Amino acid sequence: MTTLRQAFLNALDGVAYLVDGDGRILEVGEPAWSGSLRRYGAPSGGVRAIIGQCLFDAIHGAEVRCAYQALHRAVLGGERPFVAFEMRCDAPDVRRLLRMSITAPHEPLAPPAVLYQSQLLSAVSRPRVSLFDPQSIVEHVRLDAGLPIVRISSFFHRVAWPVQAPTGWTAAEDYYRLGGPADVRTRHGGCPDCADRVFQRPDAGEALGTGRATPSGTTLDRP
Repeated sequence: MTTLRQAFLNALDGVAYLVDGDGRILEVGEPAWSGSLRRYGAPSGGVRAIIGQCLFDAIHGAEVRCAYQALHRAVLGGERPFVAFEMRCDAPDVRRLLRMSITAPHEPLAPPAVLYQSQLLSAVSRPRVSLFDPQSIVEHVRLDAGLPIVRISSFFHRVAWPVQAPTGWTAAEDYYRLGGPADVRTRHGGCPDCADRVFQRPDAGEALGTGRATPSGTTLDRP
């Protein structure tokens, strides 16, 4: 890792990290990474703790993980010049909107890598939504694995509704107003808008695939 590359990551807005072709994290920009951990309430083991970890292992939901891997391969292989999209990353009591961009910097004599950059666009306080409290969800699973499963769109945090027999999607903020139960397990996937707005957007380079499928051909999870 060169000093110049580290300085470049440190200078980028938001959280920036460089990932190799297999998804292993090579380096992370500082101090934005540590600040992000504190803001999201995540335990901080220092930047060194995540170096060498696989980025895709931290992505919940098989469909979403496959979609990210497909975008990673497409950008790394030059099939798409870049990918950029807005997405949600909520805390229980904060609605957060991020912009994610994925591109492949070309460095002479350096192994191929992919640059991920996540920028916070807005953060607005709201009444608590326990669907985004990981500790609460883990506790529910431990106490009762028979609890109903609520499906959440990973990119836009829409909730499949109604819970037992979904026919559509609703905003997370409306979940309790509609009578959604608090004691549930969650499953991350995607809604139809994910395919249209994340994978087929004009600013995401050349679109791969058609219709409502991810670039890998895996249909996004829907009711």
